[in-house]
Amino acid sequence: MSLTINRTQAKLTRWTEILSSCDRFGYLTTSQIQRLHNLGGRRNTTRVLNDMSEFLTSFREGETVYYLNARGRKEIGSQTQRRRTLHVQHALIRNEVYIAYRPDQWNEEKTLKWDDRIIIADALYRSNGEYTLLEIDVTQPMAINEKKIGLYRELRDTGRWQAKNGPFPEVLYVTVSEYRQKRLATLLDGMNARVITVGDLR
Repeated sequence: MSLTINRTQAKLTRWTEILSSCDRFGYLTTSQIQRLHNLGGRRNTTRVLNDMSEFLTSFREGETVYYLNARGRKEIGSQTQRRRTLHVQHALIRNEVYIAYRPDQWNEEKTLKWDDRIIIADALYRSNGEYTLLEIDVTQPMAINEKKIGLYRELRDTGRWQAKNGPFPEVLYVTVSEYRQKRLATLLDGMNARVITVGDLR
């Protein structure tokens, strides 16, 4: 009997952990949940998620994407309601960065302010004591990318970040094509920066 109870408890613990990840990251694909929670093979992951279907809404975006439904939110006490939006691909790529690097600190939508300037980075994260500013580029007009990169240069050149936090962060752009990768690399010339594609993360 105790073995059955232990198995049930382990199952509930795993479910709670998966629901909490869906709350934290907003949207997660089958393979992202598989890697975040070490669920083994694809078949086992699909079985686990099918068992949890009463708590999750899903749709196809290349592969199946999951997010919390009302019952899932209630189960873990989440107040954040999400819907399928045009922002989903952006969020999934950002989540891919987290899963690839597992940083020590991770702050999404990080606001940086100085003088009358403001930048909102897609994420600011820290690994091995070093900060990285993350930007996800899917369909952003290059003129907007150029303006944001210009603001990063301005912030670096003020020295304010360095005075408070140490070396200025690397700026990491993750984009969706080699063409966009080359354009962004040109715009970032002279910065401590990298430009990779989503495929480089997997």
